[in-house]
Amino acid sequence: MGITTTTIMTMGTARIPIPDLPVDDATLARLLNWLSPAFPTGGFAYSHGLEWAVQAGDVTDVATLVDWIGDLLSCGSLRNDLILVRAAWQARDGAALVSLTRIGCALASSRERWEETTRQGEAFLRGVAVWGVEIAGRGTPGVAWPLPVAHGAALGACGAGEHHTLVASASAVTAGLVSAAVRLVPLGQTDALRALAALERPIAAAVAATQGQGIADLGGLCFRADLAAMHHETQETRLFRT
Repeated sequence: MGITTTTIMTMGTARIPIPDLPVDDATLARLLNWLSPAFPTGGFAYSHGLEWAVQAGDVTDVATLVDWIGDLLSCGSLRNDLILVRAAWQARDGAALVSLTRIGCALASSRERWEETTRQGEAFLRGVAVWGVEIAGRGTPGVAWPLPVAHGAALGACGAGEHHTLVASASAVTAGLVSAAVRLVPLGQTDALRALAALERPIAAAVAATQGQGIADLGGLCFRADLAAMHHETQETRLFRT
């Protein structure tokens, strides 16, 4: 039994086409497993600079958290990640993927951002290796794999559709940030669920906005978030590695 979507979803004023992507049950289960919070990528240890943003008073409640993550999705690092996920999903040879890993590393705005994306990416690929998934270009000497490139390459290799791959990747990363905020702000579990519900539309809109975009479209305007990652390196009291 499979799932096929053929509708057009309406998100506010944006009409987002959902392509025909037949997903068999085994592939769907694998997609859910790989992007589950229980999958051993160490994501619980990273806040993407959110820890400093909380200390600085930029993020104090559900509304400011949703605004912060929403900006990352629309014009910041998470938008770039979606472009990289899509490009990695579309890549079918090792040379193209290795090139994307270098671009992904170059986009890291600080040492901590680089550590966060590459350590999670490498951990993700070690995890999916249990399923016998082989990634073209994996094992190239001196190459570190950023998380979005790892997501796109591995999910493409296992048969997940491009659209589902992007939505799942963005949802997983967003859920990780909300989980960090639960401990940092702090937020209660119900407020965390409110944040996740409010971020569904920004995720869908960001996936739709990056449709047809490629490496030439990479860039960002979330300077405060980039500075947060830099300031975190010297933050005295820290719960998270980034």
